[in-house]
Amino acid sequence: MLILAACGDAGGGVTSDVGPDSDGSSTGGATPTTGDIGTSDTGGSDDSGASTGPAGPLMPDPGDPRYALVDELVQLDGSQSSGAVMYQWDPGDGSGPGPKGPSPVLEVSYAKPGRYKPILTVFDDQGDSLAAGVTITVTHAPSWVPRHSSSVVRVGARVAVVSPDSNEVMIASGDERGFAVERHVPVGKHPVTVAAIDAEVLAVVAQDDASLQFLRADGQGGVTQLALPPASRPYGVVADGETLFVGLQATGQLARVDFAGGDPVLEDILDVGPDVRGVSLLPDGRVAVTRWRSRPTGATVWAVDPQGGMVETWQLAFDPQAASDTEVGGVPSYLGPVVVAPTGDEAVVPGLQANVGQGLYLNGEPLAADLTMRAVVAYLDPQTGGEWFDRRKQFDNRGMASAAVHSRFGDYLYVATRGPRTVERVDVFSGDVAGNTFDAGYAPQGLALSEDDRFLFIDAYMSRELVVHDTRVFDEPTPPLARLQIASKEPLSPEVLRGKQIFNDSADPRISKDSYIACAHCHLEAESDLQVWDFTERGEGLRDTHALRGHAGVGDGPIHWSANFDEVQDFENDIRNAFGGSGLLSDADWSSGTRSQTLGDPKAGLSPDLDALAAYLATLTDEPRSPFRAPGGGLPPAAEAGRLLFLSPALGCVSCHKGPRLTDSEFVDPGVPLLHDVGTLGPGSGKRMGQPLTGLDTPTLHGVWRTAPYLHDGSAADLEAVLTDKNAKDLHGVTSSLTPDERADLVAYLLCLDGEVD
Repeated sequence: MLILAACGDAGGGVTSDVGPDSDGSSTGGATPTTGDIGTSDTGGSDDSGASTGPAGPLMPDPGDPRYALVDELVQLDGSQSSGAVMYQWDPGDGSGPGPKGPSPVLEVSYAKPGRYKPILTVFDDQGDSLAAGVTITVTHAPSWVPRHSSSVVRVGARVAVVSPDSNEVMIASGDERGFAVERHVPVGKHPVTVAAIDAEVLAVVAQDDASLQFLRADGQGGVTQLALPPASRPYGVVADGETLFVGLQATGQLARVDFAGGDPVLEDILDVGPDVRGVSLLPDGRVAVTRWRSRPTGATVWAVDPQGGMVETWQLAFDPQAASDTEVGGVPSYLGPVVVAPTGDEAVVPGLQANVGQGLYLNGEPLAADLTMRAVVAYLDPQTGGEWFDRRKQFDNRGMASAAVHSRFGDYLYVATRGPRTVERVDVFSGDVAGNTFDAGYAPQGLALSEDDRFLFIDAYMSRELVVHDTRVFDEPTPPLARLQIASKEPLSPEVLRGKQIFNDSADPRISKDSYIACAHCHLEAESDLQVWDFTERGEGLRDTHALRGHAGVGDGPIHWSANFDEVQDFENDIRNAFGGSGLLSDADWSSGTRSQTLGDPKAGLSPDLDALAAYLATLTDEPRSPFRAPGGGLPPAAEAGRLLFLSPALGCVSCHKGPRLTDSEFVDPGVPLLHDVGTLGPGSGKRMGQPLTGLDTPTLHGVWRTAPYLHDGSAADLEAVLTDKNAKDLHGVTSSLTPDERADLVAYLLCLDGEVD
C-alpha cells in the first residue's frame, strides 16, 4: 500500500519525481493578496507547528506535487515559506479557504480521485500576503498490473521492441544518464508483438512464420520456436506468468501456450470470432480480444474464459452524431488491444472512428477531409464490457490512435497517433489532453513506460527508432532523451522505405489537411479497412475498400472498382482533394496539360516522393496464405471439387477471372478500361469519374478469404451471397443451377485462393 509521509522536516512522501504532474510544480507562482483572509487567527492545525518561516522576503512554498490515495491523510506543509508569520490553506476540495493561523501545516484527506490544487496564502508581520498552489493527485490504490499485447515492452530493467521488416528484436537499456542498444536478436519472419514472461524471458509473435519465438533479453542462449497453426497469422501475445495467450487473426481463434519449465507447449485453441487482433488480460481472469476491423453497426471485443472456453461479446456502439469541426460520427475500427487501468476498474480501446455514415448519397452531407475520420479511445468497464459512451474521446487533428498505456497510478493515459506522429497525454480525471509530443517518428505503433513513469518508450516503427521521452517535461517542446535504432540494418531500399513512410504519414501538410488522413488509415498494413465509403462527392459512389497487399501497385491492372486510376501516382488526386493536402507534385506540374486528371498525362517521374509511394506499392506482391487450405498447403477435397466447377465452361467464371491473377482487368485503349455489368449496380453505385457507370473492373479473386464484405458496394456479406442473392440473373457466373453442396464446394475453393493457382 502506498504510504504518504509528511513533507518538510519529515521528508519522504510521493513527490513529482515518481510521475508527471499536469502543472509540473507549484501552480501559478506567488500571487499577491491584500487584507486579511479568514475570520479568525486560530483554527485548522493546532499551534504546535507554529512558525515564523525562514528569514527573507515573503514567499510562499506549498511543497512539492505528490500522489496520495483516496481517504489517506495528507499533510500540507508550508513551513519552507520565507518571511511568513501566518498561514492559510485552501485544500482545493471545494470547501474553500480555512482560517488564518500561525501553523504552516494542514492535514486533509480527499474522498474522491482527482487532481486537487491546494492554495497556500502566507502573511508577513505587516499584513501583506502572497499565495501559491501545489498539485495533489489522488487515486485509488493500484490493484492491477496491466498486460496487453504491444510491439514494445519493458522486461526487467530493459526494453524490447520488434522490428517487423528486418525480422529482429532490439533490446535496449538505460536511465537518466542515457540509453543505448544492447543487442539485436534475429527471430522469425515479420515479428509484430512481444511479451515479457518474467524479468528476462521474452515471447515474440512471428506473424508470417505462424510461430511464437522465445528468447532471453540478456542475450544468453538461443531462440526457441513454437509452431502455431499454419497460415493462422498470429498477432497479439500476452503473458500471464508462464501461460501465454496468442490471437490468431486469420482463423479467429485464441491459442493458449504453456511455458512451464522453459519448454513451450500449445495447450489449447479456442474459437473466438473473425479478425482477432489485440489480446489483454482482464482482472477477473478472462482474456479480452479485439476485432481489428469493425462492421458498420459497431465494434466488437470478446471476453474469453481461457478455462471453460466461454466467449462473451462486448460492443462499442456506432456513433450517430453529425460531424462537426471537432468530432465525427461513425464506427470505431482498427482497434488496438483493451488497455486496463492499474486500478482495474476501467479500460480503454484505441482506434480510428470511421465516418462511414456520411456522404452525399447516404445523408446528403459531403465527406470532407476533416470529417472523414478521427483518432478515438473508447472507455469501457473491464468487468461487464459496458461502454461509457459519453466518455468516448476523439482527438482533433488526429486521424488514428494506434496504442495506449496508463501511468502507474492510472491518472494519465498516453495515446500514440499513428499518422500525425504524436503521443497525446490525457488527464484521466478531466478527459482533457495534458501535454503531447510532436514528431515522435513515423508511424508510432507501440508505447511502454518505465516502472517509475519517468520514461516513455515509443516504437516509431517507420522511423526505425525507439524514441525515449522524459515524462516530467512532456508538456514542453523538448527533444527526446534518445532515438535508438530498432533495425541492425535497413532491409528496404531508400526509395521503398521513403514510400512506406509517406503511405503511413498524415503529418506532412502536402499529404493531408490537419493530419487526419493517411493512405494507411484506410489500408493499414496495405490491407482493406473492410469499410464501405460514400465517394459520391468524388464522382463515384458507394465503394468497398480494396486491399493493396498482393496487387503490386498496378500489377492487377487498373486501380479501383471503376478503373479510374492507371498509375499509382494518380493518388495525387486523392491527396489534393479527399485528403486536403497541398500535393506531392509541384503546382506547375499539376496544372500542366491534363495531368490533374487521373487518366490524363502521366505523373510518374515528376515527384521523387510520389514515385517512392509507387515503388512501395509495387513491392506488395505477396498474398497471405489462406487458412482454408489443407495442412500441407494443398486443396481440401471440397475445394478441389469447387476448383473443377470454377474451371467449368458452363459456369463461365474464368471468362473474366482468368490467368494467374484471376482477372481480365486491363485498358483496351488508352484511358478506356474493360468493364463488366454483372448485375450488381444500383442507386448507390453512383458514377465513374462523374460520368455514367456502365460496369465494373474485374477484381482478382486472390485473397477473397480475408476481404468480406464483397462487391463494389459491400452489399454481399459473404461469398454465398455473391453467388445467390447478388447473382439472380447469372451475370456473375452461371451459378443458379448449382446445388447447395456444389455452391459450398465453389465457396471452399474461392476461400483457398491466396496467390497460388492450383
